[in-house]
Amino acid sequence: MRDRLSLTDVQRLLSEPTEEARAAIAVKVAAQFNNVLLPPKERELAQEILGYLVHDIATHVRATLSRCLSDAADAPREVILALANDIDEVAQPVLESSTVLTDEDMVALVVGGSAAKQRAIAGRPNIGPSVCEAVARTGDRSAVIVLVANEGIVVRPDILEKIVNRYPADADVYDPMARRADLPGALVERIVTTVSKSLRDQLVERHGVDKATAAVLEDIAREHSLVAMMGDTDPEGMFQLVAQLADQRKLTPSLLLRALCAVEMRFFETALAYLTALPHDRAERLVHDVGALGFRAIYARAGLPEALFLAFRAALDAAHELDAKDALGNKVLVRRVMLQRVSAQYRKIEAKDIDLLLDRMTRSARTLPWRTGRAA
Repeated sequence: MRDRLSLTDVQRLLSEPTEEARAAIAVKVAAQFNNVLLPPKERELAQEILGYLVHDIATHVRATLSRCLSDAADAPREVILALANDIDEVAQPVLESSTVLTDEDMVALVVGGSAAKQRAIAGRPNIGPSVCEAVARTGDRSAVIVLVANEGIVVRPDILEKIVNRYPADADVYDPMARRADLPGALVERIVTTVSKSLRDQLVERHGVDKATAAVLEDIAREHSLVAMMGDTDPEGMFQLVAQLADQRKLTPSLLLRALCAVEMRFFETALAYLTALPHDRAERLVHDVGALGFRAIYARAGLPEALFLAFRAALDAAHELDAKDALGNKVLVRRVMLQRVSAQYRKIEAKDIDLLLDRMTRSARTLPWRTGRAA
């Protein structure tokens, strides 16, 4: 067996007390714990040497030991804990990947550790809810950002809500959180609203934009962001998002039209089901009715503005055509087709892209009577 430990190694530790020699022994002894066939006597010898090296005066030796033991599943627990509680440079490798550490260990390390240690733990691919909650509740802001950017783990909705409550209007926290697939619909709207208000304040305070115009731009920004973020929301979360938007009078015709033009069909169907108090499957059938009456009927029951019906009809027809061509993945094509179809119904409005067209169309719709409650 290559590189087996022997008494010679022990003698070398005693006779050549240089940092380089101790680091070399650390590499060799750490490697033994990845060898499942290591005889008991040699494993015991290796463990004794580890117990000696983990308290080495040289940081380089302890850091070398930490790197070499970070992926050793059979490494002695007391050694791993000693390394994890060492200075940041030494602790980082085992904090990032050692499977010897339990969730209880990591919670204690988050609560009592430095920001660097918290970041190392928050970025692990295998942390549980208790560790996530510890980071969310007591972790340094930089560790929280690492946690919400860690897409390899599941973060419970209540933990994400704690983070939003702890860091209101913090774009550095919200940006990676917005890209999470497990972000609840209710938090999607809350984050987008907060960011939009921040945009409005900047326009008013820094750029001299009047408050009325800034409010319109805030609404547009919020709707843009909502549509961009709603794609990964699950059915239950989608219904909660729709209900929350309706309660806050933000389930507007312009938002529904933007979603339809982005082919966010689940949101559009759920919104019409909510507004008409129809079961989702029935609303879906009416929305996609190939005849002339189904969509017209549910559109009228939802109370959507008549002035925008042709835009909704054109966007829905284009979505059906694009779906039949399996072209929904081509965003450039989708936006071009939507612009052509919708603008054909509103020739007095000039716009070079679909966003500008929708902005100009829906600003006038904001002055129309509009309700957001369920149909009677």
